[in-house]
Amino acid sequence: MKRFASHFLFLPAYGYLKQYAIETEEGMVVRLFPLTEEIENVEWLPGAIVLLTQNELKEPDTIFSLTNASRNLLITPPSFIDGSCGLMPVYFPNFDTTTLLPAAGTRHKLLR
Repeated sequence: MKRFASHFLFLPAYGYLKQYAIETEEGMVVRLFPLTEEIENVEWLPGAIVLLTQNELKEPDTIFSLTNASRNLLITPPSFIDGSCGLMPVYFPNFDTTTLLPAAGTRHKLLR
């Protein structure tokens, strides 16, 4: 089990969650929770974490088009997030928190 947190967590087709953490097992998201205080064993990653399906991850252009799709700021995560949703976390270090978009030429990294 690993835990990561970031300024923004992006859920394609839904929008952004501000200061949320994810818990992963074997590279898949099993839980989301708000980061309201410092929590032990949570790695802080400045920027944004995008949650993608395996199919979305295979298409490099999909990642940037997805982040342009919805700039809604969500209050709570959608109810579908659980251990069976099959989402994988991708980290974007150079993320403009004002426009809610990755900076041009931003490299991304799959969190494992």
